[in-house]
Amino acid sequence: MDPPVTRYIQRDGHALAYQVVGEGPHPVAWFFEDMMHPDLMWTDPHLHYNFERCSSFARSLFFQRRGFGLSDPVDHVPSLEEQADDVLAVLDDAEVAQATLVGASSTCGAVALAAARCPDRVSGLILAEPWSDTLVSDDDPPAGWTASQRDRFVDSYRGAYARWGHGDLTSLAHPALDVPHNRRIMALLERCSATPATAQQHLEWAIRANYAWALPSIQCPTEVLHQPDSLFAREAVRRVAELVPNGRFHDLPPIPAGATLGEALIPVLDHVEELATGAIRPVDADRFLATILFTDVVHSTDLLAEIGDIHFASLLAAHDRSVRVEVEAGAGTLVGIAGDGTLSVFDGPAAAIHCAHRIIRTTTTLGLSVRSGVHVGTVTRAGPELTGMTVHIGARIAASAGPGQVRCSQRVRDLAIGADIDFTDLGRHRLKGVPGQVQMFTATNRTRPTHPAAPPRPTLSDRAVLAMARRAPGVLRDVARLAGRRSRS
Repeated sequence: MDPPVTRYIQRDGHALAYQVVGEGPHPVAWFFEDMMHPDLMWTDPHLHYNFERCSSFARSLFFQRRGFGLSDPVDHVPSLEEQADDVLAVLDDAEVAQATLVGASSTCGAVALAAARCPDRVSGLILAEPWSDTLVSDDDPPAGWTASQRDRFVDSYRGAYARWGHGDLTSLAHPALDVPHNRRIMALLERCSATPATAQQHLEWAIRANYAWALPSIQCPTEVLHQPDSLFAREAVRRVAELVPNGRFHDLPPIPAGATLGEALIPVLDHVEELATGAIRPVDADRFLATILFTDVVHSTDLLAEIGDIHFASLLAAHDRSVRVEVEAGAGTLVGIAGDGTLSVFDGPAAAIHCAHRIIRTTTTLGLSVRSGVHVGTVTRAGPELTGMTVHIGARIAASAGPGQVRCSQRVRDLAIGADIDFTDLGRHRLKGVPGQVQMFTATNRTRPTHPAAPPRPTLSDRAVLAMARRAPGVLRDVARLAGRRSRS
């Protein structure tokens, strides 16, 4: 899935940007936090996967606060009421009558106020890590916070916003996410979402906001989510759920060390899907039947030693471009490139086999020899990756092929019969790590015999003229001259 086209609506003379993803039956509006730039989030593979998953069940609307990201800059921090109006304006422009609203941290107040004011427009509410009381006050800390929790939270966020653009928000989201890869992405998201001065102004507004008074007016089912071991006080988040008549509090599962930003959001997406659709996501929801195609450059190490690192890198880049072009031309999806090997997925085996032959032809012009393997079976989507025994068998089939050869399994042969492809039985083989034996075939594109065009059959008048030309050629010449004079006159 490609990133969507950005739409704009005018809000008090300034353009507010939003995106629409998917055409599912359950509208969901996501009010993103300050740093979650709608365009750049697509560069993270797991966030990309999350957006694709959203499109499978919902028509999702993505937007940031006015003045951030793709929207026009503004000269003030919009009030809570203005932000709630912006949420409803996005729904109106997208022609959404009713939606599930999703807020995160500082955007929870706006979606909560929108739900309280317009219960007919909001079917459900997700509040991830909300705080509903002002955190900057000379008074005692608000309910659910200890003084040390509040001070640590405020000081940590002020410190991170003072270094806006360096990715410090990664560790505040959760310590498990604080790895160099995530910090680089977070830093890019921060810099492209707002200037440091703008971000700091919005933070100071957010830690002073108070919307606890609006929570008892919310009528829709509401899920309040807390991530353990984060800076957000658990009891303060729980209090938000208690103030909402139909509120339910949930502790999210632990984030594994080294998880990506997108992986950390998958449990939130689980709650969104369940609330929006009314159904719990089945365990095997990411399993599906697919045709997979593996390709691999033969003798790549020998070629590297022969031509050197620089030339080999250039050649490999040309190979990757060729594979991408051919896979997309065959209506497939390039899942991954690892070294000199590629993995793609197709809806059917014939398309995968034809694509494999095109890849072999195009890479041959580069001076590369490529082999490939095609297999059909159930695969499991794990974020942007595909896993399962089908993937392993496909890789082993490709590894067994010779240069310029397309090998496939019996399942592929059975499904592709009649598709202008010839199959040669190679017998049963044991493949490393694969139980039992696998029946394999080579697959070649069938060449249809060409027959010379039959000469045209002469008509009755043609035969009469031919007979006259043979018996009395002089008479025929006189007739032709007479016809020529008539045409000139």
